[in-house]
Parts: sequence; structure tokens; C-alpha cells
Amino acid sequence: MIMELELKHLRHLQVIARAGSLNRAAAELVLPQPALSRELRRIEESLGRSLFDRDRTGVRVTPFGRLILDYADGILARTARIGADLSHLRAQRDGALRVGWSETTLSGHLLDALEVTGFGDRAEIRTAGSTAEMLCWFGRGELDLAVLSEQCPVPLPANTGRIDLAEDPLAVMLPQWHPLAALPSVRFAELEHERWISSTGPDRCREFLARVCGSFGFSPVIAHHVPVSGPRDEIVRYQGDITLIQSTRPLAPGVVHRPLPELLVRTSHFLLYREDSRIAPGVGRLAEVIGEACRPRGGRRVAGESRPRLAARTS
Repeated sequence: MIMELELKHLRHLQVIARAGSLNRAAAELVLPQPALSRELRRIEESLGRSLFDRDRTGVRVTPFGRLILDYADGILARTARIGADLSHLRAQRDGALRVGWSETTLSGHLLDALEVTGFGDRAEIRTAGSTAEMLCWFGRGELDLAVLSEQCPVPLPANTGRIDLAEDPLAVMLPQWHPLAALPSVRFAELEHERWISSTGPDRCREFLARVCGSFGFSPVIAHHVPVSGPRDEIVRYQGDITLIQSTRPLAPGVVHRPLPELLVRTSHFLLYREDSRIAPGVGRLAEVIGEACRPRGGRRVAGESRPRLAARTS
């Protein structure tokens, strides 16, 4: 029967080779000498060759034994570093503030607020392709803080807190040359025969768009499926297709957005944080700074238009 070597067996071989005697090795390991002798015999039988030559003066490592001990030395040296490496990683993780980056107009304000409150140097940015992915990271304890947005309520992971920041009405993005771009606002029914852009991913944006259009009596013709951070502006500009956007989202040249007064759906922006993270006591102040950066329009506080600045550390 082949013996399954464990780390303790490798350590015992090291001690035997260093001590040069089974008696001295057994004393160092605080083991009965017969038990250590039986263990060595079983190891050698399992490997099929002798690791030590024995005589009345003690034991000497055989060439095959030296080969095995070289492997043992390397394995045990790397194993010994695991604890130190884990401690180092834990210290790094405890010191870093893990911030989620999402495609919302307030993400830039969050980074500004971190700088103002003195947390900016500790910020480590992780980007996600969807709100659902971000929430999974929070659920696994991999994020401390993020600004997220929703058009419909989303279930939050356990041990997270939420602070509502602002509301942002949805608008329609149009190419600048589109006839509807000449109007101050657009009736939703006028969009029935347009080609739409929908966002891909697990946030069910396509279902949301279908539900909104359905409430106005038509089904959208979806011509493009692009990621949330995809080139929607370019598609609108060059293809003439349209999409719903946050009304305060900065736009590229050649495209405009127009209000949809009949559409009562709003984008809600909120600060999500781990309640057991170091930043938790300071999130109230962060929310205040972000709120101050949101411009009041029409009696409602909405997202501002500052351009986001990514921190140095990203992942």
C-alpha cells in the first residue's frame, strides 16, 4: 500500500538528516524512537528505495534521499511563507478601501468625495459590467463602497447599508440631426417607429425597455445590444438609433438628449456600503459631500455633470 506523504513526514525527514541519528531526531521531535523508525521504514517502502544508510554511528543520507530532501526543503520553505504572505495580503486588504466603479453619473462625485474626506489614497477601484455583478461582489465581501443606480428596486446583499443620494429623470438620446432633436421635449409615442439600443448583461435592461415601451402601447425594435459602458453615443450619432439615458449623463459631440415628460420612471442613485467595513462610520460624511456636488434643478436634487477621475489603483 502506497503511503500518502504529509508535510509532517517531510519535516521528520529533515530533522533525521540534520540530527544524523534516529535517537537524536526522536528526542528533538518528542517522539518515541521506535515510532519514528517505523514511520521512516514505511516512507522508504512507499518510495521503493532507501533514504538513509544506517550503521552503529547513526544515519547518512543516500543520493536518492538527498533528491527527496531537496524536494522536501523546497515544499516546506514555500509552505512556511504561506502564513506570512496571507498576513501581508490581509494587511493590504484591511488597509485598502475597495471601491466599485459603475456607469452612473455620480461615480465621479464619489471619487471626489473620497479625496475631500481623506480616503482617496486608500481607494482601490474595481469596475463591473453590471449592477448585478457589483451586488455579487458586495455579497461576497469583496467591495466596501460604491455608488449604484436603479430604475426599479433591487434586492441588496446582507450586511450592506444604503444611503439615497439623488434622482435623475430618464431622457432619450438622439442624433443631433434627428427631427425630434429640434423639440424641447419628446412625447414617448413619437418614438414607436425608431430603432433602439439596449444594454446587455444581467441587469435585464432589455426587459425594462420592453416594459416601458409597452406601457405606451408598442414594442421597441432593438437594433443593437451593447454593454453598459459600450459606444452608445457613437451608434446614436452615426446610425441614427436611440436609447434611454440618465438625463445628466455627459454626451459626446453630435448627440443630444431630450426630456420625456410622460415617463415617470426615475433613476435613483444611492451609496451602498459594507456595514462591517472601516468606511462605514464615514459614509454619512461622504454622502453629504456627494449631495453638495449634485445640482438642484427644478426643486429636485439630481446628478451633476463632473467628469469622473479614476484612482491610481484599479483592478
